[in-house]
Amino acid sequence: MKKPHFILIITVSLAILGTSSAALATTTPSYADLYEEIVEIVEAHFYNPVQIIKDFPAIRDAYRKQLPQISTRKAFSSLVNTMLGELKASHTYYLTTEDYEYYQLAALFSQIPSIGGLFEAQNVLYPTVGIITQSFKKKVHIVSVLSGSIAEKAGLLKGDEIQSVNGKPYTPIASLRPFIGNDVSFEIRRQARAEPFKIVMKPVLVNPKQEMLEAQKASARIIKRAGKRIGYIHIYSYAGDEYHQELLNALIWGELRKADALIIDLRYGLGGAWPYYLNLFNQDIPALEMIDKHGKKTTVDSQWRKPAAYLVNGFSRSGKELLAFGARKYHTATVIGERTPGQTLGGRLFPLSNNDMLFLAVKSSRIDGVNLEGVGVEPDIEVPFDVRYCSGHDVQLEKAVEHLIGRLPVESKPVR
Repeated sequence: MKKPHFILIITVSLAILGTSSAALATTTPSYADLYEEIVEIVEAHFYNPVQIIKDFPAIRDAYRKQLPQISTRKAFSSLVNTMLGELKASHTYYLTTEDYEYYQLAALFSQIPSIGGLFEAQNVLYPTVGIITQSFKKKVHIVSVLSGSIAEKAGLLKGDEIQSVNGKPYTPIASLRPFIGNDVSFEIRRQARAEPFKIVMKPVLVNPKQEMLEAQKASARIIKRAGKRIGYIHIYSYAGDEYHQELLNALIWGELRKADALIIDLRYGLGGAWPYYLNLFNQDIPALEMIDKHGKKTTVDSQWRKPAAYLVNGFSRSGKELLAFGARKYHTATVIGERTPGQTLGGRLFPLSNNDMLFLAVKSSRIDGVNLEGVGVEPDIEVPFDVRYCSGHDVQLEKAVEHLIGRLPVESKPVR
C-alpha cells in the first residue's frame, strides 16, 4: 500500500479538460496510450520546464520500455508512480479508484465538471470506517483514528496492526467497498507479540470532505491535567475555509473557549491551509463585550490569547507546513513533534481518459521568500514517535500537554 498522499495548499489550479465525462466512460485506452497521455500532461504542465527538458526524456523513455510487461492496472499504477517519483516533486502521483486520495481530492474539486462528472450527481462518496493507515515493512498499522468514527466507537486504536479484513490483506478501498452496511471482521494485533483479536464493523459511504469536518468537530475536547484545562482539536483537513471556521467556532462558542491553553493537531489528513489562518493568534485585534439591559455581559473574542501548540509530523503537509513555519518564525504557537515533509508545490488535478486521475505539481511556492519544498519545518520541540503498537498512547500529544502546563502560571495556595 502506498503511503498516504495529501493535497497541497497554496494555489491549486484546476482546468477543465476537453474530453467529456461521457466520452471517458465509453473508451478504455491501452496502457501504452494511457502512458502517452500522462507523459503529454507532464511535459505540458510540470512546474519545472528545465527539469522536463533536461531529465524527463530519459526518464520517460526508460519506463516506456517496461510497458510490454505490464498486464494489470495495479502494475501500471506502480510503474507510473515510480516514473513520476523520479521527478522528486511533491503533489505528483497517479491515482486510481483503489486509492482513497482519489476520492479525497475529487471531493475537494467536484464542482469542476470534468471531475464531478466522474461521479453520479457530483456527489463523491467512498467506503470508510474512519482510519488512516500506513505500511511499515509490509505490515499495515493504523496511524490515526478519526474522532467520532465507526472505528473509534468499535475500539480501534492508533498503533493497531491490521492483519487482515475478512481473512484477506487490507487495502483502504477494496477491503470495504463490497461490504457497505454489512459486517466486516478486522483481525487486529495491538501489541507486537500479543494474540490477534477481531473487531467487527459496518463500513459506510461518506463524502471525504464531510467526514473530515465531522471528525474535527468530534475531536474537540478538554484535557484536564495538574488543575489546568488544555484544549485539543484535530484538523484532519485544512483544504477549505470551513475547517478554519469550525476551529474558530470551537474557540469562540464551544467548549474550547474555557481552555487555559490550546493544542491544534495538524498530523495526517490533507493540507490546504492559508498563511492568514495564523491571524488567529493576532493580539492586536480587540475583544468585543456585549451588555444587555440587565447588565449581563458577554465577551466575543475571535483571537486566541493564551499559550498554544501545533502538533506536526512527517505527514503534516502542504499548507499545514506553512502554519508551522509561520508559528515558529513569529512565535505564535510552539511547534511540537517531528520535521514536516517539505511538500509545498502547487498541485493540479487532471482526469484521465480511463477515469483515473493525475495529480501534478504545476507551481512552486515560497513563504516569506523561503522554499520549503524538500526541506520542511523543524519543530521547536522534537518528539520522535514510533506509532506501531502504541495502544493509542501518543507521546507527542503528551509532550504538548506537559509543555503548555509548564507555560501556565502556578496558582498560589492560600496561607493557613
